[in-house]
Amino acid sequence: MSFSIRYAEVSDSELILDFVKELAVFEGMEELVTATAADILDSLFGKKQAEAVLGEADSRPAAFALFYPVYSTFLGRANLFLEDLFVREEFRDRGFGREILAHVAKIAVERGAARLDWYVLDENENGAAFYRHTGAAPLTDRRTYRIEGENLLKLAGKHRHEIKTGRHVP
Repeated sequence: MSFSIRYAEVSDSELILDFVKELAVFEGMEELVTATAADILDSLFGKKQAEAVLGEADSRPAAFALFYPVYSTFLGRANLFLEDLFVREEFRDRGFGREILAHVAKIAVERGAARLDWYVLDENENGAAFYRHTGAAPLTDRRTYRIEGENLLKLAGKHRHEIKTGRHVP
């Protein structure tokens, strides 16, 4: 079976969303996906906030990875953050996950990054084992914090209506 990797294109927005939804189901988080194909189109190809690569097995969509730059003040340069890497079930155990991860690593190195970071859910033991096998190590000296929804709006000193419309309504 041949496997090739290419950068995602505008016409792939719906396919990327399909991969995101499949990943969410795999992680038991499908109810959290609110993105639309239009959101993917805008953020990846309009605002260029992230990039994606697609892995194809015999010209069939098999895997994807989505990543974006993050800056390290300690290193004084941008690195890459791998937001998602997913291989469809029928294509697993063929080395495609490693190939697509290696491809993103190559992109990072070509862009002068010193590192590639990502998250792994605590309960994803298979994923953690896969990543350790590639030479990656979990960080144990930090925790991820998140602020969202009303708390994010409060911290920003904004009201929900203001964020959606861009106008302040007293």
